[in-house]
Amino acid sequence: MSTPRPRVRTWRRTLRALALEGRARAARHGPDERARNLAEPGSPGCDTGVAAHAISGADGVLHLSPGPHATALALDRGPLAPPVLLRPRQGRLGDCWLMAPMLALHETAPERLRALIGEETDVIVTVRLPGLEEPLRVDRRFPVDARGVFQYGRRDGGNPGWVGVLEKAIAGHIAGDYAFLQRGLARYGFALLLGERVRTNLRLPDAGQVLAWLAEGRALCASTHPLSPRVPSAAGPLPPNHVFAVVGADATSGHLHLRNPVRPAELLVLDARSFRRGFLSVDVTAPLR
Repeated sequence: MSTPRPRVRTWRRTLRALALEGRARAARHGPDERARNLAEPGSPGCDTGVAAHAISGADGVLHLSPGPHATALALDRGPLAPPVLLRPRQGRLGDCWLMAPMLALHETAPERLRALIGEETDVIVTVRLPGLEEPLRVDRRFPVDARGVFQYGRRDGGNPGWVGVLEKAIAGHIAGDYAFLQRGLARYGFALLLGERVRTNLRLPDAGQVLAWLAEGRALCASTHPLSPRVPSAAGPLPPNHVFAVVGADATSGHLHLRNPVRPAELLVLDARSFRRGFLSVDVTAPLR
């Protein structure tokens, strides 16, 4: 008699479970349960070869491997979350689906991001994701290369700080490894950070609609498609399958203002035609303030 095959946990199915019906679902807690989840054949954790014990130790703190673009972990001794939050900046991970929503929230309602970061004691930070009943505990040891340079998310122009903490907490929570974060959809990033339903619009808005949404306190992200590099911009061809934060518009000219999480300090201004040609969809949150 053959044994039933376990259900394969794909990255899309896992993220949908966390964002079901417009709110992040509370995931199962505890190292034993996480170990069983990641031991399932076909699960993201198994694909990366991460041992189950690397996810959560006896101290209840998330412990991750350096991931695909780093060689070791180093302690972040810089500021965690100063009174003025610097913009989040994407590192070498392809997690724009998470970093762009983080950037959009920073532009619209930074207090929502600050509320996710709890107390810090002995380099251990508590992270309160909206879909969880209990906070996660994350240490401030982040992936570095052979020269000791931090490789993943960080505060723009600074150390990883609160950005690295959130990125690590979400990586450990949904999969147990950084590599899993390298593909996803912006609406899932918003759902993880907000615990609220996010609408995806395939009909791209004009400048007037963008200004109206921003005036209501909504955060916006726009996603490119595989052929986007054919569309030129002031910053060069648009990157394919990438997510930008939409931060403004010009009602007179019809231009849209965007920020790339890889270079968040630079403002990308696109005319309406280039925006329609280069982007596939726009994700819009509910009013946040």
